[in-house]
Amino acid sequence: MDRSTVKMFDDEKVFDSRIDTFRASALHFQEFGKYTNAVPNGHPNSQFMKFWKEEMRRCIEGYNIGYDWIPGYFYFYLNYSPIFIVEALAEGSEEGRVEGKRFKSFPKFWDGDYYYYHYLDEAERAGSHGSVLKSRGRGYSFKGGSMLTRNYFLIPGSKSYAMAGEWEYLLSDGLLNKAWDIMDFLDENTPWAKRRQFKNSEKHKRASYEKNDGNGVKIETGYKSEIIGVSLKDNPDKARGKRGKLILWEEAGKFPGLLKAWQVARPSMEQGKVTFGLMIAFGTGGTEDANFEALEELFYYPKAYNVHPVASGNIWDKGRENTDCGFFMPVNINYEFCYDEFGNSNSEKAIAWEEKERKIVKENSSNATAYDQYLAEKPFNPQEAVMRWQGTIFPVNDLKNQLSELEIHKKKYVDSAWVGRLGVDGETGDIGWNLDPDARPIMGFPIRDNKNLEGCPVLYEMPYRNNEGKIPNGMYIAGTDPYDHDESQTTSLGSTFVMNVLTERVVAEYTGRPATADEYYENVRRLLMFYNAECNYENALRGMFNYFKKVNSLHLLADTPEVLVDREMMSSTMMSRKKGTPATAAINKWARELIKQWLITPTPEDEDFMNLQKIRCIPLIKELIYWNKDGNFDRVSALGMVLILKQERVQHVVETEKKIKSIASDSFWDRPFKKNYGYNRNIFGT
Repeated sequence: MDRSTVKMFDDEKVFDSRIDTFRASALHFQEFGKYTNAVPNGHPNSQFMKFWKEEMRRCIEGYNIGYDWIPGYFYFYLNYSPIFIVEALAEGSEEGRVEGKRFKSFPKFWDGDYYYYHYLDEAERAGSHGSVLKSRGRGYSFKGGSMLTRNYFLIPGSKSYAMAGEWEYLLSDGLLNKAWDIMDFLDENTPWAKRRQFKNSEKHKRASYEKNDGNGVKIETGYKSEIIGVSLKDNPDKARGKRGKLILWEEAGKFPGLLKAWQVARPSMEQGKVTFGLMIAFGTGGTEDANFEALEELFYYPKAYNVHPVASGNIWDKGRENTDCGFFMPVNINYEFCYDEFGNSNSEKAIAWEEKERKIVKENSSNATAYDQYLAEKPFNPQEAVMRWQGTIFPVNDLKNQLSELEIHKKKYVDSAWVGRLGVDGETGDIGWNLDPDARPIMGFPIRDNKNLEGCPVLYEMPYRNNEGKIPNGMYIAGTDPYDHDESQTTSLGSTFVMNVLTERVVAEYTGRPATADEYYENVRRLLMFYNAECNYENALRGMFNYFKKVNSLHLLADTPEVLVDREMMSSTMMSRKKGTPATAAINKWARELIKQWLITPTPEDEDFMNLQKIRCIPLIKELIYWNKDGNFDRVSALGMVLILKQERVQHVVETEKKIKSIASDSFWDRPFKKNYGYNRNIFGT
């Protein structure tokens, strides 16, 4: 059988008893306590040597049994990698759980593993890498440990790396510990045993030994293959120069610097069009303080990072059908009690069982996040796997649905925006929009470095004008999260949003960091003039105020909202700056609450849609999805400034209505009208 592309989870493919041929060596060991009955006699053509040469070939090249074929990594895993497996002690029922035991044995053949290893083989043959989202409890640390060990024993001079953000993910029941267990087993039960005289620690093992060269000089010789653990510990540059046969990124969903580290490591695994090493990032959702931005990026945008997309396309996420993605292992594949003796998954039965489990968790948990965490750990689709269940107050699932809508229909919602520059008419002073083919809005999030951050205005809707060609006063408001410094070693940006107060839609955005802060402020000023908008801004930095004062444009900056005093978020003495809003913890918290409420509020023109479903700014949605108290979210801050100003306008209307009602209730206004009105003391008939 040729090594053709395998369709993921093909419903037409059914495994039968012939799959035992793939793990015949493991079955022989289980029965006899050894891999072959042949006796070693030192002869290179003995049956013993022929057996082990063939086993080595299968572990490297794979094994073809005529009707099917498996890759070498999979063969090694099935036959030479004892793992802990779980077995029930009683027959399972539809209604309840049963007692079981956990013991060490060889892996069973599972269809999910078959597809996984074929995906990795396709990636390696294509000169690409792999990204994996998965359900918890599918043995991927064992699989990773097996891959590391296979290279160590069978590929001379190879280096295989296990990388993670923290050592605990490698050593505490992690990749390295599992690799060392497999290593001990092979040293004892195969002729592949290796000495480790020079490197033999819990973090690094090298197959070599000391030898005298005959002149009294001790040298290191041997296979010199290695398994090396690396904890990046918030330092992605530690991934640089790791020229390996294999790099495994453990707990990639809890790895803040993963994407940068991935890009740093790629040149060590690739040279021009040639890729000589395989990298695999894999992770499970539901982890506390998970940081899925990078793994999600690798999964959904694989080609941008030389990650191999599955041949079937995304068959899991509704609305993303046939789009590129990495490998996904859903909870309904290889689900306990839901696969037969040959490893064929009964997906429908698994889904039914899992839906019952989800219902139990949802109805019986007092913890508001327990259900979301459960879904992330045992997902039906990738969106559940990367769901943020902790640290955010925004409606993440709804936002992700909108993100998918925008990405799938990008041409309609995103590419149709006006992207260019705002220029000044030399004669009239009016602001006009100009097409600029070199203008590049900042569409990525998170920002990976501080390069190419100039940005440009993006207009989703042109300003409304009345019959006289004028923009009504008060129709548009804006919010800005500014910056002051012309140069920065951070990725912090200035960000401004403009909102139509009648439709409550975001109609324009400008996010960026041009060469100077004054250039940014001037672009903001032009944007405000273009929409006849007043802007609320974070006033901790004085640069924006000073610039607008210098160019006689302070009227475009909103006065410090009185609603903040009314809500006891600031004292009247803090109103001294007169313009903008201080970014205190209490005010920022309230701003986020306003954002949350605005997102889920039905749109004024159609109650079947929420405001969030009218957002056309992809990076804003991503910031809202990934918001946490420790990150840098400039667009979220700017949107908060808009909504505080909107709340001030609402408060002003309410206060005005109260005054009108108070005046209307005064008996004076019920007196008869006198014709001899005028500016004299007798106007009131006194």
